[in-house]
Amino acid sequence: MKAGRGMVLSMNVLLRVRGRPTGGAMNALFARIRWRLVGWTMLILGLILALLGITVYAAVARSLMDEVDRNLISESQGAVPELLGPPGRPARPAGPGPLRAREGYRGGVFYLNLDPNGQVVANPQGVATDGVAWPNPPSSTRAPSFATITLHGEPTRLLALRPPDGDLLIVGQSLQPEETALRSLLLVLGAGGGLGLLLSLCGAWFLAGRALVPIQQAVQRQQEFVADASHELRTPLTVLRSATDLLDKHRAQPLERNGALFDDVRAEIARMQRLTQDLLTLARSDRGELELMTAPLDLAGLARDVVRRTAPLAQARGVRLELQSDGSPTVEADPDRLQQVLLILVDNAIKYTTTGGQVDVRVGQQGTTAVLHVVDTGAGIAADDLPRIFDRFYRADKARSEGGTGLGLAIAKMLVEAHGGHLALASKPSVGTQVTVSLPLADQPTSLGSRLGGLASHIAHAPSGQ
Repeated sequence: MKAGRGMVLSMNVLLRVRGRPTGGAMNALFARIRWRLVGWTMLILGLILALLGITVYAAVARSLMDEVDRNLISESQGAVPELLGPPGRPARPAGPGPLRAREGYRGGVFYLNLDPNGQVVANPQGVATDGVAWPNPPSSTRAPSFATITLHGEPTRLLALRPPDGDLLIVGQSLQPEETALRSLLLVLGAGGGLGLLLSLCGAWFLAGRALVPIQQAVQRQQEFVADASHELRTPLTVLRSATDLLDKHRAQPLERNGALFDDVRAEIARMQRLTQDLLTLARSDRGELELMTAPLDLAGLARDVVRRTAPLAQARGVRLELQSDGSPTVEADPDRLQQVLLILVDNAIKYTTTGGQVDVRVGQQGTTAVLHVVDTGAGIAADDLPRIFDRFYRADKARSEGGTGLGLAIAKMLVEAHGGHLALASKPSVGTQVTVSLPLADQPTSLGSRLGGLASHIAHAPSGQ
């Protein structure tokens, strides 16, 4: 049966040696997501720019046309007495006059006087009228009407006005300058929009990459968490399966001869219980469902109780464990959870301190903060490992991973922060490690209910032997 136990332990060790899966598939997935983000960003931005460009172009075109219409109205008011003469007098002939001297169609404006039959009575600018369909508003209409036609190959804006004598006054202006201005505006909008989209593409690519960094890190941590949790659960299950297979082969043997295998089974079951409890604690914290039954708590008294409980472990490893208390700071905390934090820290310090070393637990107060230090003279932690020392399942090295799951410090940090405190770790290789827990001091109880709550909490968590 010793050989069988050795096979189980060898399998346990081999399962600890595992490789990390490549991130090629995840990189390709995030690359596709990044391109989709960029694509949607560019589509939305392109639509916004197009809508903005259309709005600007339409507003400018409308403004230019309104300016032309106002100019035609102004010109028509000056042309009525010049071209049609005073009321009751015949119209002027089409000879030289102020209108011809002042304007020419190529200059921008022309004038026509048509009789009720549509015949040209006056044409100072000599505009070719053959085949041109002039606007013909009703004779009862005195308000000016506007129309746009093509004259001499140019877009032209016309104003038609019927004076009281029944004739028709046509005032026209070429829209070629406005068309040129609108084409220039369209060119500017197109070039500016294209340049803006190009710059936006670069910016969207950069911002999408930056936005995905925390998501990539979270996914990577989740993958590592799932892989590590699966491994930690697989190891005891494999040991249990191997042990039960061996027991099945020796059903006829008395239980006393298989005591070692039973010890292995019990140890692995206990390990699975601790692991599942730790995972449940972390899961509740992640969901924001971690409940804290807080009450005023004597931090020095709690530290004294933890030191007393871990003293046999320190003696067994040949490590000197001491408590140094400077006062009795009171904190508002859940006794069970805070005791769990101290047990994790002290257990780690004892476990990774070599024989003959020392672990000190120091309790004190700094201003409005209660401070607890756990200092050991162990091997210390390398500087490269310190940034990830609180990551779940992270182990600095194989020597520091024996007997644990890599969740202790992560749970301790989470519980301390849940109490509104702060946990920090400093370490130097070959010198030792110092873990500092800082918690806000509790307000002094001001009511009988608060005092009774603190007393009940203390009694509920007091050692049974006392």
